[in-house]
Amino acid sequence: MLTWGSKYLFGLSGFALVGAIIYGLVTGGDPVGVISAGYKGGVGDHLGYAILLAASMSALSLAVTTIITRDGDAEEMAARAGVAGVPAVSPPATGSVWGIVTAFGVSALIIGVAVNQVFLYLGIAVLFVTGLNWVVLAWSDRATGDPAVNEVIRRRVLGPVEIPMIGMLIIAIIAIAMAQIFLTVSKEGAVVAGAIATIFVFGGAVILSKVDVKRNVMSGLVVFGAVAVLVGGIVGAARGPRDFEHHEEDHSEEGIGAVEVGE
Repeated sequence: MLTWGSKYLFGLSGFALVGAIIYGLVTGGDPVGVISAGYKGGVGDHLGYAILLAASMSALSLAVTTIITRDGDAEEMAARAGVAGVPAVSPPATGSVWGIVTAFGVSALIIGVAVNQVFLYLGIAVLFVTGLNWVVLAWSDRATGDPAVNEVIRRRVLGPVEIPMIGMLIIAIIAIAMAQIFLTVSKEGAVVAGAIATIFVFGGAVILSKVDVKRNVMSGLVVFGAVAVLVGGIVGAARGPRDFEHHEEDHSEEGIGAVEVGE
């Protein structure tokens, strides 16, 4: 028997599949190729066709999953597990900042489409890291009834990869933004911007190592610095790179004649 959730997902899968077929035919695909997913014949525009077909397959797999889990119905799952009652489910006890980070990733995607393609790739990376952390957080919050145990579970799952991923992402954001700033300002301005960034990073690290600062304050300072650098990078990307002087060698006829006389 189909569940309510699976009905919607089956409908979404069907719409996406029909959309993929129509899109493939409209963009010059062969009917046999479009129906056979490119096995026999062309499919038209590969990118749009692949996106719609992938959306259809993803919705189909989710529909099958909801049927197996009966839309996550607690009483149904308890009956299948052979237990008498439904265990109590505790609400999430951990605050999440991933909603804000997701908004940042979406903003980077929009900026990448409008201004510079490098921000597009940055937004994709941010959304990937955010999605991974958010999924694990949502799962671990409901793993047991003890919030402390749930936090330990989350750290064991994400601990080996969370800090390296976030660290590389922060480095990438700063590097991309500073590169855009250096390219748009003058040579003297690039030196000044580099000096300010260096003083901010190393000076802040020294101060934080000597002073007992709360974690929230430290996180706020880091976020403020990253946002400031990113805003500068966006402004620099919007303005475009400055004009660079190109020093070309003199290959004029007089120069060539002088060489010939010397020989």
